[in-house]
Amino acid sequence: VVVAGAQVVKQSVFVYQLSFGLGERWGIMTCLPCCCEGYDMIEVIGPSTPVVVTWQATVSKAQHGKLGVAIVPEDNTLRFERLDMQGAVADYNASNRGEAVKVGDFVTSVNGVTGFAPMMLEAATRHEDLQLTLARSRMFRATVKKSGSLGVTFGVFPKTLVVKEICSGPIEKWNSTNKHYVIQPGDLFIEVNGVKDNGTEILEALKADGDLRILIRPLGGAGY
Repeated sequence: VVVAGAQVVKQSVFVYQLSFGLGERWGIMTCLPCCCEGYDMIEVIGPSTPVVVTWQATVSKAQHGKLGVAIVPEDNTLRFERLDMQGAVADYNASNRGEAVKVGDFVTSVNGVTGFAPMMLEAATRHEDLQLTLARSRMFRATVKKSGSLGVTFGVFPKTLVVKEICSGPIEKWNSTNKHYVIQPGDLFIEVNGVKDNGTEILEALKADGDLRILIRPLGGAGY
């Protein structure tokens, strides 16, 4: 389906509660998703400060039998809501202080599973040894002028849109002139011209020509 130059790919929606029992078995507390988290993280940053950093982490639940974290499933990520003093993540942090996990960080891949939070959560609960891709990001705002095609393929989540592909259009032009605020596949459109918390309504807002004020959650090439 093509809407205002943006190809739309509908995503299936899992009921997050289905994963709660699995999480409890491994010491993962799952919380209700909230895509408004982090709005206060928007700030002006220096050109040498990236809006997103990613790294790999190997975590084993063999010793404690649990991760020891509270996790919020959010669209194509898992967000760390709380870190316990004991558990696999605490052990990882103690041995990797330069790349320690912090509250607010995101998981974008679990043992190669990407793109959909419930599937990543299931992988995290099923396996004892986990290879994680982690991301730490700060949201930013992009203003683009649209006349015709936006040149973006989206996946539609309940509360956001995920960028799947970028071709010729205003977003590509934005990227060419804003090297420190590049929009990539896997990034989330959180808000467009004040419309938020509903992926379908955000998509409708993108149909309008003129100035589009977009709130972006960069995720460093997350799955979609």
